[in-house]
This record gives sequence, C-alpha cells and structure tokens, in this order.
Amino acid sequence: MKRASGHPDYLVGQYRYTPSTYLPLDAQSKMMTAVRFASHVQTPINTLLTINAAHLQRIGSDSVFDIGHLWDGHRAFIELLRKWLVHRGITWACIWSREYTGGKNEHHGEHWHIAFHLQQHHWADLASQIAVWTGEAIGEPDGTAKCIAKSVTGAWYLNRRKGNAGEYLGKATPKTRRRYGRTVPNQLRQPSDFRGGEGPIQGKRFGISKTIGKTAQERQGWQ
Repeated sequence: MKRASGHPDYLVGQYRYTPSTYLPLDAQSKMMTAVRFASHVQTPINTLLTINAAHLQRIGSDSVFDIGHLWDGHRAFIELLRKWLVHRGITWACIWSREYTGGKNEHHGEHWHIAFHLQQHHWADLASQIAVWTGEAIGEPDGTAKCIAKSVTGAWYLNRRKGNAGEYLGKATPKTRRRYGRTVPNQLRQPSDFRGGEGPIQGKRFGISKTIGKTAQERQGWQ
C-alpha cells in the first residue's frame, strides 16, 4: 500500500475497499432515529466535527491521515475520539458519515462528519486535542453562533448542532430507488433542504455507535 503521497485508493490496480457513490437507502432514517434515541437516554447529539480528510492527507498531515487509505484513517480517528471521551466519563453516543466534495477548491475530496454527545465545558479541550490530531492549529472563529472552533485553514470545524444531526449527515441518501425496473421515490429518505455529499467513497459510508444503535433501542423497547 502506498503512502499518502502516492495513490492510497488503489492496491495493485484495484480498489482496496468496496466503492460507492451514495449512502444506503435507509442511512438517513437510521441516523435520525439514533439521534432521537440519544436524546431519550439523556445523551443528546449536540456537537458536530467536520474534517476535510483528503485535504489533510494531500498536505502531508501526520497521525491517521498518513496511514495511506482514508477508510483506515477514519476508523483510527473515530477510535481516538471515542477513547478521549470515554476517558472523561462521557458516554460514546455518536453518528458519522463520510462524504465527497467535487470541484477545484482546496478542500475537495473526502470529508468526514462526526456528530456526538459532549458537554459544553469539554468543548475547548476537545478543540485543542483536534488541533494535535490533525496538525492544524486553532484559528479565529467564523463569527457565527454555532462555531466552537475552526482550524486556521478550515481543514476542520467544530460546532454546536441543533435539530436532528442525522438529517444533515444523511443528505447523501438517494432520493429514488429502483423497484421492478422502475425508478420510484425512496420513501425511507426524509424530505430535506440539505443536498450534496454523494461521490466516490471506499469503505463504509456511515456509522452509529452501539450505545444508540438498533440493539440498544430494542433493549429499551423504544420506537
């Protein structure tokens, strides 16, 4: 496997992990349900971290961005974040999605959205830790009420999240699907103004922590 300076998406001319363009048909529905359940069990999803992973890999950031493949890097980063929270006695209640941005802007390519539960008094400490993990120092805030912290080049952004984060993280869920050879609406998708996120991604595109996933919901008889 080549390092970040090479072509980490390929291995001997083939995809290393299964590629996809969209989220699964039920991804948005599952994430939105998990967020509602998180509030039900008193661990509301109130914090959103966005990381422009492909950009950090291109500019030679260390840590998980130098692993070679961004799906490997994502799993490593999620584990770093999970351990950071659990070490402080914070329940690991999280949903995440991997998205793609096209065009020629400097942050094109794969980026990550990670939404999770975190008390406000930990926000500043986490921002400082993200700066270490990414190699991107904290810059000036963007002046919006939602901004907790952002990096100097915008390679990562930490913000307050109101509403159901699953709607936003699930925006790359297909609006239509094929049924008996015909294209029909995907009724599992929530009508939403959020758009984008689709594009070539290798490996799993979204995830939900076990603490707020389907099994946890069923154990509590929650619907």
